[in-house]
Formats: sequence, C-alpha cells, structure tokens
Amino acid sequence: MSRDPDRPAPTGDYEGYDPIGGVGVGRKTAYALAVLGLDVVQRSTIRALLPVGTQQVGASRGQQAQRMKGKTGLVKKNRTSKLFQQKLNQFEDWGWISKGHILIALHDRGALLDHALQGQRRLPSRLLDLERAIAKIREDQATAEPDDRLIEQRHKELLALMSLMQVPVTGVNRSGTRSVRFVNRSRVI
Repeated sequence: MSRDPDRPAPTGDYEGYDPIGGVGVGRKTAYALAVLGLDVVQRSTIRALLPVGTQQVGASRGQQAQRMKGKTGLVKKNRTSKLFQQKLNQFEDWGWISKGHILIALHDRGALLDHALQGQRRLPSRLLDLERAIAKIREDQATAEPDDRLIEQRHKELLALMSLMQVPVTGVNRSGTRSVRFVNRSRVI
C-alpha cells in the first residue's frame, strides 16, 4: 500500500541526525518498524528498541516549591518518548503506518526503510537495543494473563528480534575444527 496522495509528502530535509549518537529517534523508529518484518507490532516493542532517554522535570520554580510542600506533583518529560510519539504521528500522516493505542499496523515498509537510510553512508553497529526489547517482551509474557490476546503477537515479535540478532551467513571460509565452507551464490551454477 502506498502513500495517500492527499496527505503532505515528506520533504527532502530529513531530521534525525543526532551528533552524539549519530542517528536520531526518527530514523531509529522508521528503521525498527521496517526491519522487524511484521505487519503489526506493539508500540511498546518499538519504544523498547530506542534509547531509554532521560527524565526531565517540567515545572516552574513556583510549582517546584509547591511540590516540596506536598501540594502538587511535577510533570516528568522524556524527550525520547516525546520524539517517538511525534514521529509516529508524522508517519501516520504520510500514510506509512496506522497507529492504535497498543498496536501499529505497517502499510509501506519500503518508505520507512528509505526514510531511515536517506543520506546515511552506513549505520552504526548498535543502532537498536535488541536486548532491552527482548527483556521487555519476556517481562510482558511473564505478567500476562492466560486469556491475553497479545500472547501470539509477543511470540512473533520475539522471533523477529531473535532473527535480527543472528549473524548473517557470509562467503568466508574458516579453517580449523568445526569449520564450514559457505559458497557464495555468485559461484553456484
């Protein structure tokens, strides 16, 4: 399914370059949605693949003084979560996804991957936090009720994440015991 022509098209100026980490939240979100290979994915799984972020207390000095007196609570803001939500809204506006409260349905995986890789020479080796996402899914599975409707979804996501962790087969010959020779496809007749 391609992008809806009535919606605004993405511009050539891609945000998402983070000078510290190299790739920003928007690109990581698009990449995570595209590489899992699932038509439907949980929002919490995609968020777990992104950096944790830092909690910032968003309040004026007067509100902070009232908080110290116990009269009101402070709003905690996580910049990564805020950017994640903004990017999901943007991708939905462009027609690439449909987001719900718990699940995200993918419509144009190719456009998401193109957006993530636009202008990148190469991706960092640790782009997504796969271990944290797997831990989050296993934690959800452990606390789930037997009649939970997301059991099968979590299982699919766990398999997709595990397949991303596997090393791809190369054409390199190894020597020594237990070595296996993989022949490149270009050499097979």
